[in-house]
Amino acid sequence: MSPFLISIVIPAHNRPQLLLEAINSVTAQNYSNYEVVVIDDGSTPPISHSALKDALGDRLTLHRHDSAQGVPKAKNAGINAAQGEVILLLDDDDLLMPNSLEQIFHAFSKHPQIDCLFLGVRPFGAYHEGPEKSRKEAMKKILERTNPEKCDGLYFFSSTLFDALLDTVPIDFQRPAARRSMWNITGGFDENALFSESAWAIHAACIGTIALTEEAITQWRIHGNNFGWPSGLELEEIRLRQIENSISSSAQLMGKFVKKNQQWHERNRKIKKHHSEQLFSKAYYLYGKNRKEGMKALAATSSLSFSKAHAKLWIKYFLSPLIARK
Repeated sequence: MSPFLISIVIPAHNRPQLLLEAINSVTAQNYSNYEVVVIDDGSTPPISHSALKDALGDRLTLHRHDSAQGVPKAKNAGINAAQGEVILLLDDDDLLMPNSLEQIFHAFSKHPQIDCLFLGVRPFGAYHEGPEKSRKEAMKKILERTNPEKCDGLYFFSSTLFDALLDTVPIDFQRPAARRSMWNITGGFDENALFSESAWAIHAACIGTIALTEEAITQWRIHGNNFGWPSGLELEEIRLRQIENSISSSAQLMGKFVKKNQQWHERNRKIKKHHSEQLFSKAYYLYGKNRKEGMKALAATSSLSFSKAHAKLWIKYFLSPLIARK
């Protein structure tokens, strides 16, 4: 199997040392065909291009937002700039395991039906115990509800994953590696949302073929500056944030699905019109050649829409036996 290009998108803001650690975890990979797209989201001072270039060489693409645009916009900018067949997201304070890219490559190569591969997570850092406990409980519930198939170190999910993720989106399902086509179909992350990763995961589960690595191949750093897990929160406060996450995700998805329903309704109307026109063309063509098949086509198009043209052709078909007798 020829190794394809994998793009690692890293949105970054004011954490230069952690960013270098994240990049070092990429350069330590035992898979070599990759690129790294760093989005400097308004860091002060700006991220040093030379420091990243020293580590990555020609594999580096660095884009900068002069002012902070937020995580969803930074991620979307990185996805749009990426050139790889598979694109994954890596937060600037997280790490990849040394075999992460190799496992991603083998998963997509051996199982071409996969649209999105979520990456197993191992929390680490000073405050990791609480999040790790919550993660394990959430993952247990997901696996019990969905009963995924296991193959080649992967969990393969059916449509039941969509229902399960509506209740909770574990951190493992917020670490996607997806084909470029999947990013195009989903439209990336909602740039106006607070918890866009959860909503994206639910959306992906609704429309794509989803797998998850059994093994943890990413490391989630838990520290005082985590957006999702700030230090000092009580369990009740963490639970409230989870509820707010679910509310935000469902609101985003309702908006997406309403828009998609409108699009599909319009497309269905156009397809129905085209189908009716082709049936009418068949009925018109078969007049005088094959009365039985022509009337079948005319009946079919008339059931979809009816116009003066249909009425005139019906009259011609009904009168044709009389005309033939004269």
